[in-house]
Amino acid sequence: MNLHQKTPSLFFHDYGGHAFTAQLARAMSRRGYAVTYASSNEFGTPKGRVQGRETDPEQFRAIGISVGERFDKQNLVKRQRQQARYATVAAEAMRRARPGLVVSSNAPLEVQKRLLDACNATGAGFVFWMQDIHSEAIARILSRRSPTLGWLAGRYYERLEKGLLARSDAVVTIADEFVDLVGARGWGLDADRISVIENWAPLEDLPPCRRDNDWARRHFRLERRNIVYSGTLARKHDPEILVRLAQELDADVHLFSEGAGAEHVEQRRKELKLGNLFVRSWVTVDELPLMLAGADVLTAFIEKDAGAFSVPSKVLSYLSAGRPILASIPAGNLATRTIRGADAGLVSEPGDHESMIENARRLIDNPALRQRLGANGRAYAERTFDIERIAGRFEEVFARVGSGARPFHLRTADQTPDDAN
Repeated sequence: MNLHQKTPSLFFHDYGGHAFTAQLARAMSRRGYAVTYASSNEFGTPKGRVQGRETDPEQFRAIGISVGERFDKQNLVKRQRQQARYATVAAEAMRRARPGLVVSSNAPLEVQKRLLDACNATGAGFVFWMQDIHSEAIARILSRRSPTLGWLAGRYYERLEKGLLARSDAVVTIADEFVDLVGARGWGLDADRISVIENWAPLEDLPPCRRDNDWARRHFRLERRNIVYSGTLARKHDPEILVRLAQELDADVHLFSEGAGAEHVEQRRKELKLGNLFVRSWVTVDELPLMLAGADVLTAFIEKDAGAFSVPSKVLSYLSAGRPILASIPAGNLATRTIRGADAGLVSEPGDHESMIENARRLIDNPALRQRLGANGRAYAERTFDIERIAGRFEEVFARVGSGARPFHLRTADQTPDDAN
């Protein structure tokens, strides 16, 4: 791969449109790449800066991929149909962009397959950026409905996921635990094709803010202690944790989310007449630092069986916000190691509700502890979330891909596929 071409072309695809992937795409464009950043218009998740801005580099382009209707996360049949349609539209957008390399993350396996097939047809390279182990998640979640269905679906999606990883030119995982599964001791992927690059949060989107800011005064009761959960609340999260916190503590508990999990919490709030539990929609990327700064404690949790296939990335935004973290996450999960390594919060095991409540009380009752843990978290973020260093790590992956068994060239922006081969 020739990294010194005038305008090498990349196609970044992030199904969810997360803030850190958009930041990386812009960083690569500043390094001389012509970058197309693509994300779903309709998939419900907190969005980063996924639209073009006046300050963007000239060779950065952001596009939204639309299927004409909001994704239905609860109806599995409808969701499969929508994902198939999305996969077709995304592959068409990639072909029009004519990249030399595609980097795709946070996407259903059906979408990854269609993009990889399109790369094979056009001669583009493909980097599978592995944020979750999809087949594990599908098997465990469906097993709650039917053990037989979970086993069958798990076997099917494991074969699909293994095949996609084997066909990819490189795999980037976010945690060492994923390497244990997909590497030589697990699914048999060669170690030299796997890179571990942990996720991060964009510090430029999360500047330190005062607790007593205008946004917080409008939405929080600042004379009280405020515990905040912000982000998706999916099947791998237990929404009852927020209800218990509101029941047990003399503090306000705020949920900023959408979907079935948020609807469940709102229903429970009404049933139990909890005047200290509040449910609101996601905030914008511009409001996020003000909202997080208004919190006294930021909380994150994941179910025990989800800890093997998922790392809650909201913890990284919490670290950047400089607020202490109250977490219920398995000890072996990367998020737990990060929180404890940074000395930025208190963590208990999923299912140990008494320990989580006790940790919450410690944080609520001890301003000095909150200040110390929050400052430690921000210091960790400033040391670790250097986007130029991270972009350099990805560039090393691209270079290894270009010199591998199926070498390719990063096409220039005005080349056709035939010109580049």
